[in-house]
Amino acid sequence: MDDMLDRLGEQLAQNRKAGVVTGLALSAIADEAEAIAVQQTALDAYDSDFKGYALVGTTDVTRRTLGLREPIYAPIPRKAFHEELAAYTLPAGMIGAQCELALTLGRTFPAPGEAIGMEAAADAVVACQPAIGLLGRRTKPAGDAHLTAIADFGLHVATICGASTRHLDPLATATLSVRATIDGNAVAKADPAASDEHPLLALAWLARQLRMRRAALSAGDIVTLGSFTPMLQVLPGQGLTVAFAGFGTVSCEFRQAPATGMLLSRSWLDRPVCRSSACCTVKRPRTVDAAPAIRHGGVRPRL
Repeated sequence: MDDMLDRLGEQLAQNRKAGVVTGLALSAIADEAEAIAVQQTALDAYDSDFKGYALVGTTDVTRRTLGLREPIYAPIPRKAFHEELAAYTLPAGMIGAQCELALTLGRTFPAPGEAIGMEAAADAVVACQPAIGLLGRRTKPAGDAHLTAIADFGLHVATICGASTRHLDPLATATLSVRATIDGNAVAKADPAASDEHPLLALAWLARQLRMRRAALSAGDIVTLGSFTPMLQVLPGQGLTVAFAGFGTVSCEFRQAPATGMLLSRSWLDRPVCRSSACCTVKRPRTVDAAPAIRHGGVRPRL
């Protein structure tokens, strides 16, 4: 069994390096421990240095879209982390883009014996950046969607960050608002201040998960908090801009890969593309899931 899991991880890494999607037997993964083992093998085969962690599924709407039972996370490979990147070539298997905040840690979190909560999380943060998180697959969906998402690099494709903001109060993230536009058209907005869920609860959740694995975040690590809006469908030739009030703006144009830069078909997502004017102001580009009002949160029941 271990040999099979190692082969799956190595094949996922090969697909990610090549930017292709192939059929792999991820349906053979029996539980979360095996999914994590496959992810670890894939990460080791893909890169040797990592920037931090990417969270996915921190809102109910994102979990429904991706078929997740709870939030998931995965290390961010250094080669998939970009700051103020002007253009990015989309690989095959793209699912969509997350409108995120990327937090930089200034110390170990959680420290040994430290109580994990929102205030401790805020104390550990020294900088914040607006970010675009690209999600995708390296294999056709098969088996348990939650387990295969964990195994497949936590669905992470790339993290694209804007300029860093320092000397900030991390607790102020509760009052920010976010607006996303594609080619100048407003496509999504969110007002976390309307929610009783604080974005830093996602960081506290991750710290608890790492402690259970006898691990912790380190000074200099970057953590992306998951999407503040529904995922956005991005296509080659489009430009996405995400603006977080008081925290800056990040923009990126997307390009088509010469041979393999194709998007997943809707059947692979197994979710309808949103056609509701309640969450989108234009028909295309569109959000992946319909939601009339989006609030950051969704991790509280499992904190």
